[in-house]
Amino acid sequence: MSTSIVPCVLVVDAFELRRVGIAAVLTPWAKSISAAIVSLSPEELDSGLPAAQAPALVVLSVGGLSLQTTHVVTWTVDIRQRLPQVPCLVLSDRTEPEEALMAARLGAQAFMSTSVGLQFALQACAMVAGGGTYFPNSALRQVWGEGQEAREQPHAGSEGLTQRQREVLKHLCLGRPNKLIARSLCMQESTVKVHVREIMRKLGARNRTEAAMLGGGGRSTQLTARPSLGVEETSAAARDRRHFVHGA
Repeated sequence: MSTSIVPCVLVVDAFELRRVGIAAVLTPWAKSISAAIVSLSPEELDSGLPAAQAPALVVLSVGGLSLQTTHVVTWTVDIRQRLPQVPCLVLSDRTEPEEALMAARLGAQAFMSTSVGLQFALQACAMVAGGGTYFPNSALRQVWGEGQEAREQPHAGSEGLTQRQREVLKHLCLGRPNKLIARSLCMQESTVKVHVREIMRKLGARNRTEAAMLGGGGRSTQLTARPSLGVEETSAAARDRRHFVHGA
């Protein structure tokens, strides 16, 4: 008899009391999407997850530590390498624009300050778990201010894109994976990968998330109604869960 796979929200924080508090806040929302809550310290990531649990969202809480701190970078990179298909939301006490930009460069799909309201935070978690991205608009405006030269403007870089690349970029800005982009634009997934690489090169982005931020003109993704976890998202999470459990 096969064991059913249960989606889970993985809360990672170095301090037990803080991660237990975050887990408690997220529990009602997690139950609403039939997901369990699993909280671990960064060091406990090596132990993996129970075989029946598939991460659907990782919430990495760093408190007041900067994302540019060596061990925080190590935590983030470790999570992205272990669970590359699982969206990651960085929760921080800091609000500096450089922190949001660093989160994007490290491959996170979202950066959120603990200063936001509870309902907003839950909406952001739901959106990111459903495949969206979120970065604070005010922070991005400070990094890419309107007074910068055209070559520094995120939206100015998109002027060099082809029409097809612009279409792919629109989907990137919505946080969609290559498979869904290919389906929406009626093209091969391998072709989408080529377009994504070219978009990143032309925008000077280090990864997909930063390309979406740059191509979107520094706008944060608008929060939408809470999405459910679809079959594709759950399947991808299950694949990553297997890698996570076996330490691959």
